[in-house]
Amino acid sequence: MLLILLGVGAVGTLLIALTVQRRWRGMRYIASGLLISYVTLALCIGAAELYFRYIHAESENVITLATQNWLARHWQTNSLGYRDREWTPADWEGKTTVMVLGDSFAAGWGIENPSDRFPDVLAAHLGDDYAVINLAQYGTSTPEQLAIMESYPLQTPDVVILQYFLNDISYAGLSLGLLPTPEPLPDWARESYLGNFIYTRAFASWVRAEDWWQWNYDAYDNVGIWSVHRAEIEAFIDHVESVGARLIVVIFPNLLEPVRSIPYVDRVAQVFEARGHTDILKLFDEAAAWSPTELMVSARDTHPSAAFHRYVGDALYARFFRDGGADA
Repeated sequence: MLLILLGVGAVGTLLIALTVQRRWRGMRYIASGLLISYVTLALCIGAAELYFRYIHAESENVITLATQNWLARHWQTNSLGYRDREWTPADWEGKTTVMVLGDSFAAGWGIENPSDRFPDVLAAHLGDDYAVINLAQYGTSTPEQLAIMESYPLQTPDVVILQYFLNDISYAGLSLGLLPTPEPLPDWARESYLGNFIYTRAFASWVRAEDWWQWNYDAYDNVGIWSVHRAEIEAFIDHVESVGARLIVVIFPNLLEPVRSIPYVDRVAQVFEARGHTDILKLFDEAAAWSPTELMVSARDTHPSAAFHRYVGDALYARFFRDGGADA
């Protein structure tokens, strides 16, 4: 970035020098015209840089500089780093405790108001007799979510809601050295907000969405990766059972291809069912019935929209809490 600024300054200095010199009149007229255009262009680029640096904010599937702006504005966390209120033992004492674990879906990626997330929608339904504690962290997978549960001050929740997304198998692939990775951004695209906006839309060599999802689908069919991941899920179930909590699982499909996700959603669900945990909300039918614009945050952020979060929160309450409560 410094080299770019030095280059801009050098060109500007050269044009100024050619404009004020007296030896070559023709060159002076040409340079003065170029200087006006150059200054105009530099001002426009500078204004655009200021706009994208200080005004533009947008959640996306990858963490661009625009996404960092969005996080700075909308992602406030408590003292333990979770996007939730502060909790103390006194807050949940005497209440039915519901612990939500998951990744960016449950944490509300792309959702500006945390009250629009499905855990908060569920909490509103349940009322003051329940404490719904959201420990979801974006970028985590099943082993990390287990570690979060094990380390949290509340060791014996009454209910655990695990939000599962089909890319959670990627951690198992990473542990085996099989996870695809994109090439790093050039320096100018990492440091300039305007440059980052242009590069990530026109030139970025991210792993394409279709290739990334094909890798995830293939991972479920890869005996080695699936064996590792199944063991991760089993370890999570073991811990939930050891603390005597009721386990509810919410499985999100690939929202870009809900129907294609069905066999993989079912495969994950079968691990829980084989252990006797049948409180499972599989969302591929619901996701397939919604239009993409209603289902997802945006074309560049394929996380669930606030409307779909509300649907999920309502469905959780209706299916698992309304009639029988936490002991159903």
